[in-house]
Amino acid sequence: MSIVHVVFNPTSGSYSPHKAEQILTQLRAAGLDPQPLLPRSLAESMQAVAGLCNQVEPPTIIAVGGDGTINTVINSMTQGSATLGIIPLGTANVMARELGISSQQDAIARIARGTLRPFSVGEASSAVGVRRFVLMAGIGADAAAVADVRPSEKRLLGKGAYVLAGLRRCLNWDNRLITASCAGQTRCCNSLIVANAAHYAGPYRLVPQASLFSTQLVVAPLPFSGPLGMLRFVATVFLRGRYDGSDALRCGGGEPITITGNKPVQLDGDSFGTAPLTIRLIPDFNNLIV
Repeated sequence: MSIVHVVFNPTSGSYSPHKAEQILTQLRAAGLDPQPLLPRSLAESMQAVAGLCNQVEPPTIIAVGGDGTINTVINSMTQGSATLGIIPLGTANVMARELGISSQQDAIARIARGTLRPFSVGEASSAVGVRRFVLMAGIGADAAAVADVRPSEKRLLGKGAYVLAGLRRCLNWDNRLITASCAGQTRCCNSLIVANAAHYAGPYRLVPQASLFSTQLVVAPLPFSGPLGMLRFVATVFLRGRYDGSDALRCGGGEPITITGNKPVQLDGDSFGTAPLTIRLIPDFNNLIV
């Protein structure tokens, strides 16, 4: 039986011992030998994953949870040290949408098949430190909303908590601009996304040009400069399910993206201080179960 190391996040609102045991039972039924990890804190989780990646034989590590749990796992890995699989159990599950995973059962079937593809990640460097992202970095309005999400609202409303936070930011709008530069090209805007994946906030394809398996990041300025423009943009994306920005920049692994200004930053839905920052692509970071 193939050993898989299963990382749970007991501090997540979507976690329960019953769900964890159910997933372990399903993995065993699929012919796998799951070894559960139940870290009590973020630091303990990162330490456990890093320890696995120091093994002589690269381990298969299954992140059970939402996009924040997946982000924790990729930030605990070293390049070329492991295989990553995911089982969605979160609020938005953007990574699962990106891979077309329809359910926990589908995720487990994919893990049992074991089809692999090398995937890329982004890496952001700022005064806060250095951190990787697998989906996107947001600078401006969406990062301000992420920073304003209240844990009590998230537990009660799920994704609706981000809507409330966005509405609060509209009442306290930040007019300052940011500038993104890459390979001699520059964009100036109020807010932007640096995308490594097409999906955003669940089913919405905000940057359809981006891909986990590409050798480029996509810098997508968002087409609004004030709160009314942002509300119109959000309504359009909600109704159409996508946004096709024509002003995007494509930046390869050897081309760092420099972002100036002093606005909030989020990586994979978690706050990461403020700009200025530099972002680069790490191609072929590790293998991903698809």
